Amino acid sequence: MTDHEGMELAGPIEARRQAIQTCGQMMQEAPEDFWGSRPWNVSVTDSSGLILWEIFMDGVSSSASLIGDKPD
Repeated sequence: MTDHEGMELAGPIEARRQAIQTCGQMMQEAPEDFWGSRPWNVSVTDSSGLILWEIFMDGVSSSASLIGDKPD
């Protein structure tokens, strides 16, 4: 999904902080959508649409560490 409105932030440090918080919030609100879905990213742009940086995420389950397995 794309945020077409955006927000004004004090500077690049605040923009990075907001991007990281947004990623965490998205994963907390819908963790089942994160695991097993296609990789996704958060792009931070300036007011003209120039991409300043991006955060890429991909949740992949491994068959070697099944949830619920307990050592004998």
